[in-house]
Amino acid sequence: MFTEGLFTKLLQLEDGWFVEWVETDFKQEEIYIQIECVLDELEDAETGELCRVYDHAPSREWRHLDTMQYKTFLRCKLPRITTSSGKVKTV
Repeated sequence: MFTEGLFTKLLQLEDGWFVEWVETDFKQEEIYIQIECVLDELEDAETGELCRVYDHAPSREWRHLDTMQYKTFLRCKLPRITTSSGKVKTV
């Protein structure tokens, strides 16, 4: 549990976003960090409108800065919102 809290702070995740789990592959020298969003509403970056979360997209993975000598990867199922016009957008 210490590890999840530490990475949540290091990644400066805001309320509603958190590190669900951290997996370390010591042999390959890799760290995988699963990020989750539990919010019911999110802001549309284009309009500033507060929109309801429609669902979550399939999991994606990004390379992040190394943690010491370990390659670090972030994984997240990005939330998708429904705008007032009915359009579904990935956050």
